[in-house]
Amino acid sequence: MELLILRHGDAEARSPDRYRQLSAYGRDQVQQQALRHQREAAALQQVVSSPYTRAAQTAEIFTRLTKNNRIDWLDDLTPQGDLRAIEGFLQQTQAQHVLLVSHLPLVGLLIDYLTGDRGASMGTANLASLSMDYPGQGLATLNWNHHVD
Repeated sequence: MELLILRHGDAEARSPDRYRQLSAYGRDQVQQQALRHQREAAALQQVVSSPYTRAAQTAEIFTRLTKNNRIDWLDDLTPQGDLRAIEGFLQQTQAQHVLLVSHLPLVGLLIDYLTGDRGASMGTANLASLSMDYPGQGLATLNWNHHVD
């Protein structure tokens, strides 16, 4: 499985947290990542996002480059989501090229959980690529982690 993990772009400071929208800068960040990774975006078979507004907007911008711009929603991709539930989701999907769009602290924790490493750093609109034969704790390899210049 090829897994992309994308943290949402910069968001406006307002509350409640669930409804915060991307800032103009955040939309630009995500578009830059999408353009930089057109090849990876074109290969996606499934896009799954947190239902929070800023993550949904990030997924929508990124998937404009894909053949299939359908977005699935997973409550466990919210900031305090359940790593084991996400692992279970990945084990059940038939897709081999998946994008997950989420938040801090979850994105860093998920990378650490899947790779068995520690200290993954994910700024706004960071995109990480992981490879694994089977999605499970400690079984993935981090290929790269790209920030927006």
